[in-house]
Amino acid sequence: MSAASAAAGLAAGLLAWDASPLFHAIKAGKLDVLGDAARTWQGGPRRNVTTQTVVDELSTYGLSLASADWLEIVHVDHLNELTALVKWMDWVSGSKSNQGEATVLAWAEVNGAIAVIDDGDARRIARRHSLPVWGSLRVIATAVSEGHTTEYVGNNLVDALIGSGARYPCGHGQFISWAKQHGLL
Repeated sequence: MSAASAAAGLAAGLLAWDASPLFHAIKAGKLDVLGDAARTWQGGPRRNVTTQTVVDELSTYGLSLASADWLEIVHVDHLNELTALVKWMDWVSGSKSNQGEATVLAWAEVNGAIAVIDDGDARRIARRHSLPVWGSLRVIATAVSEGHTTEYVGNNLVDALIGSGARYPCGHGQFISWAKQHGLL
């Protein structure tokens, strides 16, 4: 196991969520199901956070995380987090875009979390800078793999997210076969 893989394994107990997976879960009425998949890891509780910037971004669409008792809201305001934020804003953010991703990446870097981001470009940039990053499909596949949810529930959750407009590399009814094909199950 590489040092990066070992670090990612340790960090899997702490996930920092970007807006996109949360947006689609809210739109699909499945935020609670996503939370069920995310809240447990290796038989114990997993801490899940998102940034206030992500909360603000979701609120511009009239969406709220008020029902997400599994998700802690954090602020990027310590000096080391602000320093990291400047760097991540430069790497992933335009003047008005991807600010939520930048805050999630900065917080994840400083606090030893895995960033959960569905945007492929932001994930590639994070990996290029050695930051552990997962897509929401990996979180769901991990929950299925560890027996915290069933294949049926995982597949239905992904289908609902696709139905809300999420763009994934699998189609309706194909999540489990896609996850198996990619070594996630």
